[in-house]
Amino acid sequence: MQLIDMLEEMIHEQLDLIDKEELNNYIHAKKYVQTLTEDEVKNLCFEVKDLYEDVLKEFEIKL
Repeated sequence: MQLIDMLEEMIHEQLDLIDKEELNNYIHAKKYVQTLTEDEVKNLCFEVKDLYEDVLKEFEIKL
């Protein structure tokens, strides 16, 4: 699954850049995503996209 691969890549890329708690959050997220079906992952991605757009609007950030 592409999302799991991306989380794994983020973990390895940021090992030296983030604190242990944040690293554990990435690892926990990866483990959680592995328990989901493909449809649940798609829904999660849409949810995150919507939340991200809301944050951008709140801070008036333009992409």
